[in-house]
Amino acid sequence: MKTVTILFLLLLTASAFGELTKEDIRTILKEEVRPIIKEEVTASEKRVKEYIDLKIETVNARIDAVDQKLSARIDALEGSVSRIWLAILALIAAAVALPQLIIVYSDRKREKEIQLLIQQFREKDEPTPPRS
Repeated sequence: MKTVTILFLLLLTASAFGELTKEDIRTILKEEVRPIIKEEVTASEKRVKEYIDLKIETVNARIDAVDQKLSARIDALEGSVSRIWLAILALIAAAVALPQLIIVYSDRKREKEIQLLIQQFREKDEPTPPRS
């Protein structure tokens, strides 16, 4: 029995003193290490993709919010600009028309004064009927 135990122990320990060849290392890498690395890389890529997608959604949401704010401001500004243009046009119209109205009014006033003076001169020039 001692002999069998010793032989068994020798066989077990004999494999510990063996050397790995390049082919053994390649086989271990191909069959055991590569699948583990591939799994880890795939999982890492998936996590990175999810993170990037989340960031893209966040950026898109911010862009949409900024776009809405800018659209609202542009709409308000367009209304203000329209009112400003109308005010400028009204001011130009007033600047052109007001002096003309003043001239027409003063011409009419002068014309009435001239008509009144002409009437007064005619009355003075008319001979008065003799008194009896």
